[in-house]
Order: sequence, then structure tokens, then C-alpha cells
Amino acid sequence: MKKISLKNVEIISFIIASILGVFFHFIYEWSNENPIAALFFPVNESTWEHLKLIFFPILLLSIAEYFLFGVQYKNFVFVKFLSAVIGMVITVVLFYTYTGVYGKNNDVINILIYFIAMILAYVFSYRSLRSKRFYGIPEQIGFYGFLLLFLMFVIFTLFPPEIGLFLPPSA
Repeated sequence: MKKISLKNVEIISFIIASILGVFFHFIYEWSNENPIAALFFPVNESTWEHLKLIFFPILLLSIAEYFLFGVQYKNFVFVKFLSAVIGMVITVVLFYTYTGVYGKNNDVINILIYFIAMILAYVFSYRSLRSKRFYGIPEQIGFYGFLLLFLMFVIFTLFPPEIGLFLPPSA
């Protein structure tokens, strides 16, 4: 049987994660605003809620990838955690940069930002795993990082602070 390459798995995971993120955008509404769905899917148009579209697909696909070859990489969980964080940071930086310069919120640009963030997250993941960057960093750090972000999504969905990141954009 032919061995599956890391590159191919990362490309396939990027495609699936991106599609899941687009699909996830609508699930809370489709669920009739189910409180359980609110923990995993955006409940409003805030930047924070839209970070769920990066985080949860990467988390789900990372779990699947781990069973394919995660044990081969001593840095797998940590790299996947960092790739999710990188995708989320890129989203925030690009969104606030363009809306600050342009002065408006534009759905087409938001969608482009989403795909740029996902591409860069998966490029980082592939290159870091391949280069063995971050070897020696305990996998528990990545695991607890994922857990912390998950808890933050739960807490800030239920109790969002009254600051811009957690508020839907105006116009």
C-alpha cells in the first residue's frame, strides 16, 4: 500500500477545513439558535465568533490527522495548536487593518481573509512538521493550548466582554 504523504494530507485537510468553516458559519442559525451549537459555531458577526471558523475545523482535522501519522512527529499537537493560533491572529490583524484603512466592512474581503488565514495556517503546519521545528516542546503544551482556547470560546460566547473584538462590526 502506498504511504500517504504529509503534503497531501495537509492539502486535503486544508480543503476540508476550509469547507467546514464555510458550512459552520450557518449551523447556529440552522439549529434554531441551539445553545449547544452556540459553543462551536458563530452566534453573531463579531470577529471573535468568526474565529471559531478557523479553530474548530483545524482542531477536528488535527484529530483525524493525528491518527494518520501524528505519533511520527514529536511536535504534532503543538504545531497544530500554533497553526490554529496563527490562522486566528492573521484573521484579526487583516480584518482590523483593512477595516481601519478602508473604513468599511466588506463580505468579499472577509471571505478572502478567511481563506488566506487558512492557507497560511496549513502552510505553517506543513513546513513546521516537515522541518521538525518545535521538536522537544512537550505535546501537552499544544493539548492544553487547544483546551484553553476551547474554554475561552465557551466562556466568551456565554459572557462576551463589551469590547470591539466581541461586538458585531458596524456596517
